[in-house]
Amino acid sequence: MTAARIPFKDQFFTREKVELIAGEITHVDSAFSADEFVATVIARFPELELKARIAWIATCLDRYLPRDFRDAASTLARSLPAPANPALSDGDFGDFIYAPYAEYVARHGCTAEDLEFSLAMLRDITTRFSAEFAIRPFLDAFPDQVLTTLLAWTEDQHYHVRRLCSEGTRPRLPWARNLTLPYDVGIPVLDRLFTDPTRYVTRSVANHVNDICKKNPELALDTLERWRDSGLQQPREMRYVIRHGARTLRRANHSRALDLVSSSLS
Repeated sequence: MTAARIPFKDQFFTREKVELIAGEITHVDSAFSADEFVATVIARFPELELKARIAWIATCLDRYLPRDFRDAASTLARSLPAPANPALSDGDFGDFIYAPYAEYVARHGCTAEDLEFSLAMLRDITTRFSAEFAIRPFLDAFPDQVLTTLLAWTEDQHYHVRRLCSEGTRPRLPWARNLTLPYDVGIPVLDRLFTDPTRYVTRSVANHVNDICKKNPELALDTLERWRDSGLQQPREMRYVIRHGARTLRRANHSRALDLVSSSLS
């Protein structure tokens, strides 16, 4: 008999994980009521799905952290463990238990006054777990400033930060709120990332292009052809980006997409 599969919500959000972050916060803020925080969080877990657990933990953080947003966020920043290893090329997604930290920043720090501080917080958090959902309210509220920041982050030394630039601007990011910005707003970001040496990043770039395929196939294919013709990415990785980025069109037997994939193999 096949063992029952454990739901993601019960893999990623457990009492042990909540106790872990409570201990980390207490280590930098002795006034934090760790036991009360854990009990409050865990009490509602049975009724909550994965994203609802993220939101609930963020609500509980608000209840038990200092009232001042910057003081509270700074406490979270000081409590974080070491970043994911920046020398890796793939395979280290991070730990879901830190997703509520980004949610907390998005809820309380999406203001003109706190924008620079909050973006720095999201950059810090995303090296532990992706802040791709949390960056989107900032993009909607302050598009010019945030896109300028993301363009700068495309050259960040940490591959999780570079991936955030692509993933956070995706038109159809799974589980995420839709952006109010045009679907092609991320192309200048992708133009800087398709040459990335890290599969974790180029996979996101390809997924982003596949999203665009569903809105504007010709724009997506024009972009892939332009990248291919630039010669700036290694041929093998460029083939991956083309094949993965045009997969929806390939499955629909889109003739130009099929030709593009075929020509990239020669």
